[in-house]
Amino acid sequence: MTDPLLFFAEVRVLRAPGRPQLEGKLGGILGITEPPDEATPPAYAVLLDGEDEVYTFLRDEIEPTGHMRKQEDYY
Repeated sequence: MTDPLLFFAEVRVLRAPGRPQLEGKLGGILGITEPPDEATPPAYAVLLDGEDEVYTFLRDEIEPTGHMRKQEDYY
């Protein structure tokens, strides 16, 4: 099965340690890290709707909504 967390996938913030005001917000993935080894999980750079800052989340902190956004929505 393909990972649903791809570039421009829409996600919802489940947990945001130290930033509870972000929980429940929607956004799109603009970046995915490529860790040097398999033991390190990737992180996801997400631009949340209504925010000017890109936030970084781990896989268990976000969930895909099943929708894809367009590159034109961001660039």
